[in-house]
Amino acid sequence: MQIINEPQNALNQAIQGIQRAYPNLQWVPGTLGCYDRNFRDDQVPLIAGGGSGHDPAHWGYVGTGMLSAAVMGQVFQPPTPQEIIKVTKQVTKNHEAFFIIKNFPADVAAFTTAEAQLTAEGWQVGHCIVADDISVDNASLKQRRRGVAGTVLIHKILGAAAARGASIAGLTDLSASLITNIHTIGVAASGARIPGQTATSFSLQPDEIYYGVGIHGEPGYRREPFQSSERLAQELVSKLRLNFRWHADDHYAVMVNSLGGTTPLELMVFNNDVHELLDLDAVTVDFNKVGTFLTSNGMHGLSLTLLKLAHPSWLPALQKPVTTAAWPN
Repeated sequence: MQIINEPQNALNQAIQGIQRAYPNLQWVPGTLGCYDRNFRDDQVPLIAGGGSGHDPAHWGYVGTGMLSAAVMGQVFQPPTPQEIIKVTKQVTKNHEAFFIIKNFPADVAAFTTAEAQLTAEGWQVGHCIVADDISVDNASLKQRRRGVAGTVLIHKILGAAAARGASIAGLTDLSASLITNIHTIGVAASGARIPGQTATSFSLQPDEIYYGVGIHGEPGYRREPFQSSERLAQELVSKLRLNFRWHADDHYAVMVNSLGGTTPLELMVFNNDVHELLDLDAVTVDFNKVGTFLTSNGMHGLSLTLLKLAHPSWLPALQKPVTTAAWPN
């Protein structure tokens, strides 16, 4: 069961609900995009987006200290280049912008096409492509490198930099360093749902879990019977350890993210299991966020993101208060 009215009206009605709850968001007619009414246009605006169905991403991170605007498409489909351009032009009159793009072919094509068209009109536009997912393809064992929940930490740190007056070149350099130091992997006990459809993106047996799933309901790399939260943490931490090759006394930020259908109790149990494993490796956790940050429309599952705090400015940027709907200060 999904608590909606007519499926074809679900997104527009959701936007109306968001408008009522968060009047600081100005929605752009003819799009599923919004911008911060309080944006002063005295900094490079950060603009992100992708398909709907990842709530509270990306509209939930629009506000002082994070994104200046977000542009969504239909469920699990990116916005068109024309929609991205329309929202960008509503945000700023200074002909500058920086796009934060998740690494899916359709998203990259939409945002880079918009960037090219704006550049042809005399704009200066930069971008980064977040590819934090370390899940592998089951057949080839090649890493998928999708952009997933770690994107939210990129929003946070770039948002702090933009607020300090960082240029497009500065944001480009900072994002390049961040992207090499952030990795995410997920696990799910159910598939994702499209509003109005009864079938999920994949089917599992009762008490079966699927490692390495994607945020659009893409399949993972291994299924197995659920044993415990501790077992899930062991699998995900071991994969992250292989990618980071961390050492004792390395410093990290940790984010545990619900994929939409996971309770706070479950998230906190898992968070504790992750910390116990990191303690065994003598890894220092300086920053920890647990909650619902980037979802897959009701999927019962979670993702684990680690960011190596490779620069002393990153931790204060993560800790800096912001005014947004979905980032708890």
